[in-house]
Order: sequence, then structure tokens, then C-alpha cells
Amino acid sequence: MKLLLVILSISLSFLTHAEKNVYFINLQDGDKLESPLFIQFGLSGIGIAPAGTNRQDTGHHHLLINIDDIDLSRPIPSSQNHIHFGGGQTETVIDLPTGFYTLQLLLGNMSHIPHNPPIISKKIKIEVIK
Repeated sequence: MKLLLVILSISLSFLTHAEKNVYFINLQDGDKLESPLFIQFGLSGIGIAPAGTNRQDTGHHHLLINIDDIDLSRPIPSSQNHIHFGGGQTETVIDLPTGFYTLQLLLGNMSHIPHNPPIISKKIKIEVIK
């Protein structure tokens, strides 16, 4: 029993000190894809909670499409280029017309405000071919 408590304590300590990171699970920079796109969101070092949930070390995903600049001190806008997943979703299917796109994930807190420091993915470029 003591060994179990020690292992659990070490695991929880690791989680609270782990680097917070958001990323695309199934997409990579340079992918050529067909629409509709199935996108999976990855997250480490922090948990998922729906918007409006006041729980420490949690947030929810936002998908940024063709966004070059965003004010990380203000709530993330809601538009066809700033897609909110306030229900705590970790994947989506989106339709995009053929063309080139940049995609990026940004984690927001209970009020859609990016964390400080921001938990933001590397920006990837994809091409929708049909």
C-alpha cells in the first residue's frame, strides 16, 4: 500500500510539473488532405474542461484557421477562422474548400482567454486537394 501511495505521489508530482503542450495528433505540416478533414487535438501537462468550468490546470481547445496574429491577452474571438470547442471536445470534422491553409491550436481558459504563458501549437500548413 505504501508503495502504491509513493508511485501515485510521484505521478501526480510529474503531472503538475510537466510541460504544457497542445498539438495535432493526426496532422503534420505539409499534409495534402481531402475534405471533410478529421482533426484530433493532443494535449499534455494540463487537462480539458468545458468553457465556464473553473478548475485549475484545465482549458479547452480553439482551432485557428489562417490566423496570422492573435492578441493573447484577450478572449479568443469566435468566427469561421477561430473555432471554439467549449464543450471540451478533443476532435472534430470540418469541411474546407480546396486550397492552402494554416492551422494552429490554442488552449483557452474558462473564459476563452489564452493561458499565461500561452499553450499554443506549432502552426502547420496543409493543402486540401478535394
